[in-house]
Amino acid sequence: MRKHLILAALGLAALAPAQTVQTPTNLAFRIGYVYPIDAKTRDSVRNFFGIGAEYFFNHSLVRNGELTLSADWLGKTGSGDKGNIFPIFLNQRFYGGSRTGDEYNRSYFYVGAGIAIVDVTRTDTVLAARVGWGMEFGEHLFGETTLIHSDDASGARATSLGFYLGYRF
Repeated sequence: MRKHLILAALGLAALAPAQTVQTPTNLAFRIGYVYPIDAKTRDSVRNFFGIGAEYFFNHSLVRNGELTLSADWLGKTGSGDKGNIFPIFLNQRFYGGSRTGDEYNRSYFYVGAGIAIVDVTRTDTVLAARVGWGMEFGEHLFGETTLIHSDDASGARATSLGFYLGYRF
């Protein structure tokens, strides 16, 4: 019994500092449905689920925009079988309106360039690009449509169309 009380006290002591930790900033997560446009990829994987993270830098290449680094996982299962794509992009967002006060309902367009690790027929890393459109639904919630195009990776491509719902911290 005494051993359990000591473990409980240690657990509470470990949780106390965690309450002062602030949520991360400049970070967003998204999840969604992705349809492979490339026929060879679609033969192996009918559709993907997509999970992604995006880091927002404190500067931009253009006025009224944001520079981001994104990494996604497009997969059919979590089992580790073939049929996974890992796109990594440096992106530039262009906003349609300006953020004033508590107004967060603005749309944006983005372009990105980077690589895609394509593990469909054989694992290969290729150049890739992405374009998309998004909409903020409030301070934290957003939706995006993304089109990815990549070079040939042993007969398959990361070329796909994705629909995401995300949360920005």
